[in-house]
Amino acid sequence: MKNNRLSLLIKGSALVLTVSLLPGCKGLDFFKKKDAAKTEATESKAADDALVLCSIDGNAVIKKSDFDKRVTQMLQANPYFRGAGAEMLPLNVKRKFLDRLVEEELFVLDANKQNIEKDAEFQKTLKEMVDLVTRSLKIQFREKKIYDDTKVAEEQSKKYFDEHKTQYVKVAGGTLASGIKFDTDAAASAFLAKAKANINDFEKLAKQTKSGKFREFGRIGQEPTNNAMGMESVPAPIKEAVVSMRNLPAVEKVKVGKELWVVKASDKKDSVFFDFEEVKPQVEAMIKNNEFRTKLTSEIEKLRASYKVTVNEDFFKDAKQVAEQPAAAGEQPAGEGAEQKPEEAAEETSQAA
Repeated sequence: MKNNRLSLLIKGSALVLTVSLLPGCKGLDFFKKKDAAKTEATESKAADDALVLCSIDGNAVIKKSDFDKRVTQMLQANPYFRGAGAEMLPLNVKRKFLDRLVEEELFVLDANKQNIEKDAEFQKTLKEMVDLVTRSLKIQFREKKIYDDTKVAEEQSKKYFDEHKTQYVKVAGGTLASGIKFDTDAAASAFLAKAKANINDFEKLAKQTKSGKFREFGRIGQEPTNNAMGMESVPAPIKEAVVSMRNLPAVEKVKVGKELWVVKASDKKDSVFFDFEEVKPQVEAMIKNNEFRTKLTSEIEKLRASYKVTVNEDFFKDAKQVAEQPAAAGEQPAGEGAEQKPEEAAEETSQAA
C-alpha cells in the first residue's frame, strides 16, 4: 500500500451499528439470511482480491487487489480518466498493463538480488524522494483540511441554481435556423427576394445557389452556443436576428462584419431545464470548489502576514535590469564620478595640500 502510494505521489510531483432485532422467529430469520448474504459477499470479495494474477518462481507477486489499485492509480494520473476504476478498462488493455507490472516485478527482484538498496546513490535518491513525498503529503493534507472544512448549505446551492438555471439545460430549445453567406449586398438582396417568395424551399434554393455558402446553424436560443474551443459558434448578429424574429417561418438579411447573410428562422421550441434535485450534487460541488479556492487564497494571505517572506527579486532580473535599477538614497551609482576634468582634479589636490 505504501509503495503504491509512494509511486503515485512521485509521478504526480514530477509535477485528496445499532440494529434493533424484530421480535419473533421470522424477524430473526430475516436478519440471519441478510447477515449470511452479507458475509458471503464479503468472503467472495476477499477471495477475489486474493486471486493471484502472477507468480514468479512459485511466489505470488501480483494479486488482483494490487492490480486493481495500480490500474486505478494509472487512470487517476490522467485528467481524462478521473473517477474511473479498473472495471472500466477492456480485458485486453488490462492484460497489456499486467505485462508492464510483471516487468517491474522482475526488475525489483533483480535489484534485490544485487543489493541495490546499499548503493550510496540509491540511498541519496531515496532520501530525496522521501523528503519530496513528505513535503507533498503535508501540503495535500493541509489543503484537504481546508477543503473538508468548507461547507455548502442547501439554501446556498438552491439560490445559485435559481439565479443560473439557464446554464443547466436538459434539452436545448431555441429557433431552428439556417443561412447562406454572400460577398456582396446585391447577391444577398437578390436571394432574399427569391427566398421570401419560396420560403419553404429555402434550404433547397440556398444549396443550389453557387454564389453563396450555405450553413445549418441548428437551434439558436438565448443560451450560449459554444463550440469545442469554448467560443460562440453562431455570429452574434445572426443570433440576435433569429431570436427576435416573429411570425415564423421568416427570412432576413443580416450583416456580419463585411459578410452578408440571408437567414431563415423556423420551428421555435422552449428549452427544457434540469430540476434542482437532478443537479444538486454538481451545483454543491461547484460552489464548494469555488469557496475552497477563496478560502485557500485567504489562508495563504494570512500565512504571508504571519511569516517574514523575503524574495531575492534580482535573481529573476537579467544583468541589464539590475544595472539600470535606481541606486539607494545616499549611494552614488557605480562608475559615476570616475572621470574628472583636469581643473577639478587640480583644485582637489590644492585643497588637500
